[in-house]
Amino acid sequence: MRASKILAKIRAGKIARVCSTGSPIASFPALAAHFHYDGIWVDAEHRPWEPREADAMIARHHAADIDCLWRPPTKEKNALYRLLEDGATGLMIPHVGTPEEAQALVRAMKFPPLGDRGFCGGGRDAGFWVRKPADYTDLANRETFLTVQIETPEALENADAIAAVSGVDILFLGPGDMSLRLGCTPAVSDPQMLEVQKKIAAAARTHGKAWGRPVGSADDARVIIGLGAQLIAFGSEFGALHAHLSDCSKQFDEILEEVSGMPAALPPGKAY
Repeated sequence: MRASKILAKIRAGKIARVCSTGSPIASFPALAAHFHYDGIWVDAEHRPWEPREADAMIARHHAADIDCLWRPPTKEKNALYRLLEDGATGLMIPHVGTPEEAQALVRAMKFPPLGDRGFCGGGRDAGFWVRKPADYTDLANRETFLTVQIETPEALENADAIAAVSGVDILFLGPGDMSLRLGCTPAVSDPQMLEVQKKIAAAARTHGKAWGRPVGSADDARVIIGLGAQLIAFGSEFGALHAHLSDCSKQFDEILEEVSGMPAALPPGKAY
């Protein structure tokens, strides 16, 4: 079974580097691995994925030897452990508000005695049975991880109790949803958001768990690293495309402004 790079970093007290995508871009896992990311947070909560697309994307992560942190659109037990069988290294579950919800997720994702995950052994995670290690279930429990998103005031109030659940590995702040409900901005340094981050950090620290959030700048990353964050999502295909197209559009504007004074008709045989 493939060992998790994210868990290895966290267990060593280091920072795990994650980028994100919501699109089945074939080259994305290889590029992210090349640029020294430990994992990719793949969003299937807000983006549509066909089952075969998901399977192919996870396979590309394995080929690139990079963790796949999948965020599914469901909390249904069988659907969750099917993603692990397909080879996802970890699952990020949105809107986990209570320790009871967290415990149900542990039961879905972990094999006995920790949980109640169904056994197959014929998936990619077990080498399609022919390369299944004798200690497969123990390895699966150790090398896959559960990330729960803290996104509501209820979840924040229960952060300590959620972090206390055995089998929960990472608390991950959802700043967009949290800020929407608290009436503040999602900015790392917003005073109200800073208090949210400190409370999540304290819960994680108390129970020996990791925590993190997405950031939009190096300065933001420095702030949450200072608060003890170990899973930092920085960089995405959406942000990269947005920035690139915005820059190209501005250059187009400049080019077209430069040529706007040129004659409407070109001389014979000439071309711009």
